Amino acid sequence: MMDQATIPLPAGGTFILLPDAILAGVKAEADWALAVEGGMIAFAGPRECVPVRFDSMPAHRLAGRVIIPGFIDAHHHVIEPFAKALTCGEPAQMWKRIWMPLEAVATVESCYVGAKWTFMEALRGGITTIVEHAVRSEAFAQAVHAAAEETGIRLVSSVGGYDLKNFSSTAETPAAAATVAETLALAERHMKNCADFSRIVPSLACGTVQSNSPEMIAELAGFCRSNGLLFQIHANEHTGEVQSSLEAYSKRPIEFLHSIGALGETTLLAHATLVTPLEIKLLSDTDTAVSYNPVAAIWKGNNVAPALEYLERGIRVGLGSDATRNDGFRMLDAAETCQRLAYGMPNDDFSCGAGWRWVHAATGGGAAAVGLGKVTGTLEAGKAADFLVLSRSHPEVLPSWDLAWELVRFYDRADIVATYVDGRAVMLNGRPTAFDMPAFMERALQVGIRDIELARIERLHGSSESRWMAKGD
Repeated sequence: MMDQATIPLPAGGTFILLPDAILAGVKAEADWALAVEGGMIAFAGPRECVPVRFDSMPAHRLAGRVIIPGFIDAHHHVIEPFAKALTCGEPAQMWKRIWMPLEAVATVESCYVGAKWTFMEALRGGITTIVEHAVRSEAFAQAVHAAAEETGIRLVSSVGGYDLKNFSSTAETPAAAATVAETLALAERHMKNCADFSRIVPSLACGTVQSNSPEMIAELAGFCRSNGLLFQIHANEHTGEVQSSLEAYSKRPIEFLHSIGALGETTLLAHATLVTPLEIKLLSDTDTAVSYNPVAAIWKGNNVAPALEYLERGIRVGLGSDATRNDGFRMLDAAETCQRLAYGMPNDDFSCGAGWRWVHAATGGGAAAVGLGKVTGTLEAGKAADFLVLSRSHPEVLPSWDLAWELVRFYDRADIVATYVDGRAVMLNGRPTAFDMPAFMERALQVGIRDIELARIERLHGSSESRWMAKGD
């Protein structure tokens, strides 16, 4: 089968797409139609059942194509994409030595270009929604909003504050300290600022138990609960964090968060890798959601989150990149692989919940975990038209027997023909439709490299070449 790369796709507006298959939930439905109207999905179902009122819609037959929901990245730090390989090989809690120094030298300009670069990469990787965990100023948040608006991505945008830095670091840290009252005032302004955008929703974040007082965490969590916002906090990611919480409060981080009323249905915990049975029960009892960040676990973690157990306990789980790489398919691959290696292999579990588990966590399940279950994540009438058009003509994905497993293990960003958000094609064949990618990259690289050189980044292991042990050539 030849890949028909020239098949025309609508840029936006009102249209019907007729691919070979549509992913409905976790099942590939052949001979279905997807109708888009006003940026929303108006119909998704068998072609013979398309309502008569859609007869006048332009229909596009997409032979050799599959449509799936856009991926949701449930945990990201979007303004530092230029550090990339500087993080490789670095031990746990590198945020103190790399991310904090970069945040310390950040400007409005660098926040804007860094976020736009991240969003561009993410959309190229099939990610249509990003949940940003950030504790930064109002001006910096607005710069990120401008980048989101220009790229067309859907964004959960957070602000927050630090009032306690109970961690040791010789690196420079950002001047983000604020009182509880100042942070709550910022939260009110943040809600109003986000209301100016159709695809941006507000959130509040605390870095960790180490970086905030019990009062700050409890107040921000309560504010989010009262206003229906997502509250984000890192928890139980690294050994040092767990030990710090035990020393300060005689409780592990999740136990401590529960004791101050910070868990609940509007709370999203990032990582949750080093957990006890009691902590898992607390998450389940309080309907607290978790962002499972498998690539971060591989690259810099102390453990892999027991995501399968979370799912079996009814805990809402999304997949996050944690600013590792902006590729939805690699998140799927890593999510399954980590569970297989950490939990499946010791027990001869070869399925680890099957491929559909991870597809669901990256789409509908992820949307539910981050509070967007009524907005996006699945291809059904009334949801935003956020979806990917994939080529099913390449040898790597043929013949097709089980689309869910194929998405987890075989599909790649190279198979993404188009990325749609709100019914508008924001990426076609890896190129943004709203701006000049090469021109933007040329400008952004200068800003990004400048910030890397200004930041007092501390690499403990140095470059890859510095670890080379061979002698001679």
